[in-house]
Amino acid sequence: GNIGLFNAINASPRTATNRLFVGTLGIETDDWDRATRHAVSDTLYRRYDTFPVYTTSKEIDGHYNQFCKQALWPMFHYMLPEYPTSMGWEHDAWEACLAVHRRFAEAIVEVYQENDIIWVNDYHLILLPAMLRQRLPNAKIGFFLHVPFPSSEIFRCLHVRKEILRGLVRADLIGFQTFSFARHFTHTCSRILSYETSPKGIHLPNSDVAVGIYPIGIDPEVLKAKKNQPQVQEMAQFLREKYAGKKVIIGRDKLDHVKGVRQKLLAFENFLVRYPEWRGRVVLIQIALSTAEHNEIQSHVSDVVARINSRFGSISYQPVVFLHQDIPFDQYLALLTFADVFINTSLRDGMNLTSHEYIICQEQTHNPLIISEFAGTYGLLGVAAIRVNPWDVTETAEAMLEALTMGQEERSVRWSELYRHVTTTTSRSWVDGFLTDVEKAHGDIYTRYDKALPRLDESTIYQQLLPTYLSATHRLFLLNYDGVLVPYQATPNATVLVTPALRDCLCRLTADPRNLVYILSGRTKASLETQLAGIPHLGLMAEHGCFTKPPSCAGWEDYVQSSDLTWHEPVMEILEYYLERTPGSWIEKKDVAVVWHYYNCENPSYGAWQAGECQNHIEDSLAPTYPIHVIRGSKCIEVTLKGMTAATAVQRILDH
Repeated sequence: GNIGLFNAINASPRTATNRLFVGTLGIETDDWDRATRHAVSDTLYRRYDTFPVYTTSKEIDGHYNQFCKQALWPMFHYMLPEYPTSMGWEHDAWEACLAVHRRFAEAIVEVYQENDIIWVNDYHLILLPAMLRQRLPNAKIGFFLHVPFPSSEIFRCLHVRKEILRGLVRADLIGFQTFSFARHFTHTCSRILSYETSPKGIHLPNSDVAVGIYPIGIDPEVLKAKKNQPQVQEMAQFLREKYAGKKVIIGRDKLDHVKGVRQKLLAFENFLVRYPEWRGRVVLIQIALSTAEHNEIQSHVSDVVARINSRFGSISYQPVVFLHQDIPFDQYLALLTFADVFINTSLRDGMNLTSHEYIICQEQTHNPLIISEFAGTYGLLGVAAIRVNPWDVTETAEAMLEALTMGQEERSVRWSELYRHVTTTTSRSWVDGFLTDVEKAHGDIYTRYDKALPRLDESTIYQQLLPTYLSATHRLFLLNYDGVLVPYQATPNATVLVTPALRDCLCRLTADPRNLVYILSGRTKASLETQLAGIPHLGLMAEHGCFTKPPSCAGWEDYVQSSDLTWHEPVMEILEYYLERTPGSWIEKKDVAVVWHYYNCENPSYGAWQAGECQNHIEDSLAPTYPIHVIRGSKCIEVTLKGMTAATAVQRILDH
C-alpha cells in the first residue's frame, strides 16, 4: 500500500531527497478558507516535500468509495460488481472520478518543473496520464499499477472501459507487477481500442506507450536491522516457549474477499481431517487486518474458526488463533521469525510483500513458504515456494503437510533461491529501474514522433536543399505508393491510372545515374509491375519488404523463400470464420501475407469490433506457434511473417 510505496521511494538515493509527493490529505477540508489551505500547503511543501490536492467530501465519496472501490477494484480482482447494488456504476460516481482527476492534474501542473518525472501510482488515478498529457505535452509521465490487471473478458464489462484505457495510454511507460498483468493489458487495448500491440508496448496513431514489468520489493538490509532488534528476538523466544512441541503456521492478510482467508481456514480444517496425527501438534495463527471497505466475509471466517476450534480443540489445545486486528511491527517480525511455515492463499493479488519479509526473517531457520499461484509474488519466486490453488482445499492441505515434513536440506535449498530473488528484486531496484525506463521511453517517443520534419519553405529549398542535392554524388529516394503517389483505393491492388505528370517525374528521377529510386508498397509484385511498367531503372518493394526488385534487375529478390508458410492454412480458417459472420468483409491472399478487409462492411463499427476479436484470436492461438504477427491497417488486418517490415527492407537497401 502507501507505506510500501513510501518506503521504496525513501530507499532509493535517486528519490530520497529530490522528490515531491502529491495527494489528498485524507480529512475533510470543505470548510477551510483560502488562507488556511494556503498555509497548510506552504508548510507541507517546505517541510515535508508534499503538495496537497483539495477535493470536496462529495467528490472523494463518489470517486474513492463508489467508483474505485465498487467498480474498479472488484473488476481488477476478477469480481464483477452487481448492478444496481454497486454504486460504482452510477453516473455521479464517474463524474466525481473525473473531478478528482482534474484536481490532481491542476495541482501537478502548479508545481511541475521542466524535466520532472511525473510518476502516477495505482488505479485510483488511472485517468491522470491523459489529463496531464493534455496540459503538459512534453512531460515525462510514468504510470504503475500495483494491483492485478484482469483479462479482457473481465475488463470489457466495465461501462467506461474505453475512457479508462484512453486515459492510461497517454503515459510514456506503464508498469505492471507481472508478465501476465502486462499481457492482459496489451490484449485489452488491442481488443477494445483496436491498437496494434507488442510485448513491449502499444502503438497509437501518433505515439507509442511502452509497457514493462517491474515487480516491487522490500529493503532487505533495513528489515534485517529491524528483525535483529532485542524486542523482536525476545518476543520470538517467548513464542517458541509458548508453542513448544508444536509446529506453527502463520498467515497475515487483510480480511477481504480476495485474500483467501476463508479458503486458508477450510484447507487447514481439511488438513486436520485428512491427517489426524497432526491434531494437537500444529497451530495456525492468522492475523486478519481490518479494511476500510464493508464486507460480509468476517462472519464467514469467524464461523469456520469456531467450527475448527470446537471440533479439534480442547482445554489445552486451540488449533486456530485468529486475531482480527493489526499487531505492532516488532510482534509481526517475531511471528515471521519463529514460524515453521508461512502461507498465502490470495485469490487475486499483486505483489505480496509479506512473503518477502518472511524470507528475510527466516535467515537462520530456512522454513518453507506456501503461496497462491494467483499472487503476483509467485511469478517472481517461482518453484522455490510451494505453489497452491487456494480454491482446491485438498491441494492446499497437502501443501501444508509437505511444508511441515520437509527435510532440512530441501528447506535450505529452497530458501536460498527465495532469498536470492528477494535480495536482488528490491525496492531500490524497482524505483531506479522504473524511473530510468520512463526517461528512456520518453526519449524514444520524442525522437520518433515529436521531431517531425518541418515543411520546407521556398527559401530553404533554393538556398539549402537544392545546392546540397546538386552537389551530391549519391541520392536515395524512398517513395510510398498508395496514399502518397496515388490515392488509396477501396479495393487493394486495384489498377490506378498513373498520371502522365507522375510518370514523367519518375522517369526524370531515374534517368539521373546518381539517383536510386524505390517505390514502397504493400501491393503484390504483379500489381506493382503492372502499375509502373515502362519506367526504367525503378526499384520496387512489394508486400512491405517481403520482395524487392532492384533497379535494372529483371527478377525479384525473395526474402521469404526459405520461410515456413504452413501458417497460411490455420490463418485462413480463422479469417473465414470471421468472414462468414461479418457481411461485406472479404479475404485477400497475397504471395506471403493474408489480409481480411472490412472496408465494405455493412456495419463499420461491427466490422471494427470483429477485427479486434479476429486479431486477438490469431495472436492467442497461432502467434505463439508460428512466426507471424498481425498488423492492424486501415479497415483491415494483415497477417504476415514476423520481422518482415518496410523498415527492415529499407535497412537492406541502405546496407547495400
